[in-house]
Amino acid sequence: MFSQTAWTLGLGIVVLQILTLLIVVATVLYPLAERSAEDLAGLIVISAKTYTEMSPEDRPAFLTSLRADNGMEIAKHLDRSVSHTHGHIYSWLLSRALSRRLGAPAVVYVLGGSTHTFWVPVPIGGHNIWVYFDRRRLVSSLPVAMIFVIVFSTLALLVLTMILVRRVLRPLEVISEALRGSLKAPLPSLPHGGAYEFQNILNIFANLRTRLQAMINHQSLLLTGISHDLRSPLARLRMAWELLPDNTPQHLREGMLQDIERMDALLAQSLALGRGMSAKVADFDLMVLLAEVGADFEREGGHWQATLPRRYPFRGDREALRRLLSNLLDNALRYGGGRVRAEFQKTQGRTQLRLCDEGPGVPEADLETVFEPFIRLDDARGHGEGSGLGLAIARQLAEAQGMRLRLFNAVGGGLCAELSWTP
Repeated sequence: MFSQTAWTLGLGIVVLQILTLLIVVATVLYPLAERSAEDLAGLIVISAKTYTEMSPEDRPAFLTSLRADNGMEIAKHLDRSVSHTHGHIYSWLLSRALSRRLGAPAVVYVLGGSTHTFWVPVPIGGHNIWVYFDRRRLVSSLPVAMIFVIVFSTLALLVLTMILVRRVLRPLEVISEALRGSLKAPLPSLPHGGAYEFQNILNIFANLRTRLQAMINHQSLLLTGISHDLRSPLARLRMAWELLPDNTPQHLREGMLQDIERMDALLAQSLALGRGMSAKVADFDLMVLLAEVGADFEREGGHWQATLPRRYPFRGDREALRRLLSNLLDNALRYGGGRVRAEFQKTQGRTQLRLCDEGPGVPEADLETVFEPFIRLDDARGHGEGSGLGLAIARQLAEAQGMRLRLFNAVGGGLCAELSWTP
């Protein structure tokens, strides 16, 4: 937003200043230059005629006076020793003015040297009288001053625009950071002296976050209560299974036991999801934990390949993080081919841990859906086991640790789970 706003305002200011400069040139500078050329043309013609009408004795005094008062010289021939230079806009205006006064086309020569010199031929009595003057005689301070004013005002406006845009958008950046943060993270404070509307937005968000957290707590309490209450009927079912007669068919006994164990696992996961995690913060080495989780993964039949640093001090809930990683690796073992590549990197002030498998991946439209409780994409993942709570619990544990968990399909195939956090 900063770049878009700054570019829009900056481009608008530059275009406006260019239009202002063009208008000033067309309505002020150009008419002044034309008027100056007309006056100078009249002075040149009068000076040349006066010079030719004077006696030879009076001409030196006249030339001295002309040089001192008007900065012009008179010669009988064009100085061919100096190379001809490119044209000058004032020479074109002066040529037009002279042509109108003399009634015939007049050419103004601009000769180069240490400084450019304007040479004007005035036809009198069948031959030319050359009037010449230094370029420094031209009054150019007004155009130069106008250009400098336009340029410096443009730069000043651009700088002020950047400061204004940054001042306005800084609170939005703080609010955006608050929206991306965890529900339990403290709200950042806005810069002093900002608009009160941004503070109102932050206060509204704080109220919404409080209400949302209360609603989540109520839902978690309800889910925990239901799961806990179902434990007793499940225990009675297991007791009834143990009291089945010996002549009960074996396939019925095994089927009932599998159903009871599946219900027991589902209730255990539901309790974990409902209770959430009250973080038990402590310092530990994340690389040691990853090595332990990888070893457990290999004992269960998976293949663990890791590109990790030797150590990484971390502060958080070690057991919660272990369960989070175990849930991700369990998904990779079930649906991702059993091969996992672990990568660890730091980019733009954030730390990232990626666990990538070699499975079929997940459709792009379902990368967020799989984090919802009891959602399973068996058709996409090619498996029918699981309760649909593993990723939901993993995300809840990640948020409790101040982490962000997301899934994405790798370029070469497979699914990657990325944990990112700010150190």
